[in-house]
Amino acid sequence: MRWFSYFLAVVNAVIIGFSFLFVKIAVSDISPLDVLSFRFIVALIFCIIYMKVMRIPFYIEVRRLFPLFLLILFYPLGFFTFQAYGLLYATSAEAGILTATAPIITAICAAFFIGEKTNLLQFLFILISVTGVVLISMMKGIHFEISDIFGIVLILFSCFMSAGYTITNRVLIRSYTAMEITLVIMIAGSLFFTLFSVATHIADGTLATIFQPFINRNFVIAILYLGIFSSMLTTIFSSLILKHLSAVELVVFLNFSMIVAIIAGHLFMEEKIYLYHLIAALLIIIGVVGTNLFEKK
Repeated sequence: MRWFSYFLAVVNAVIIGFSFLFVKIAVSDISPLDVLSFRFIVALIFCIIYMKVMRIPFYIEVRRLFPLFLLILFYPLGFFTFQAYGLLYATSAEAGILTATAPIITAICAAFFIGEKTNLLQFLFILISVTGVVLISMMKGIHFEISDIFGIVLILFSCFMSAGYTITNRVLIRSYTAMEITLVIMIAGSLFFTLFSVATHIADGTLATIFQPFINRNFVIAILYLGIFSSMLTTIFSSLILKHLSAVELVVFLNFSMIVAIIAGHLFMEEKIYLYHLIAALLIIIGVVGTNLFEKK
């Protein structure tokens, strides 16, 4: 099961890596808030369809819902909200560097809150993996300015939300099934972001145009991918992975998504691959393998 978890972690990173491409396609037609709304609605619909087809029962007593509220607060509400508004004030390169710190933040929080210690060798390999992501972001051009401070703080908050989600999921997966966690997250995400999106459109007087992007085939494909694969499946996979891997081992795997995003950009957006991309990819791979290879038994 541990090796199967490694396989799922790689698949998870690949899905997330390709999601950057589909997010670019989706936000070219509508606002990021509308994209979040539609992706969680699609995810919820397919989650319900899957559970119906597979005859997976869903019944959670009210008292068992309360622990899940903390998980929902971290993800999707906290993570996506802080990330979306952070990107309004910080550049993508700055966000890339800050997001790369997620494994370090997760390692510290996991040790403090649930006692998952990271040994010295693991921490060294985490830093190597983070260095690969930072290298890519720095080569894109980085310049921290006072005006960016608000965005930087919000992106850092999103990293803490990501760490909180992973750690909380690691604990709750012992008491809940992956589908229970996934369905509750999809319900919360679709309700929160849809209400927020509709309220914004009413305020702007553009409610009548909310479904207009669906006449674009590329947008429909992008939303289906983001909903089914990048939201529903990655949530299921994360819960299954955390049954057998520590929070840090999962999070450091997500740095693989940067490599996948580069390859996807080259194949579909004709973005160039430079030598520093290859060096960074090698550092990320070494870091991920080393972090999991030297896991404290």
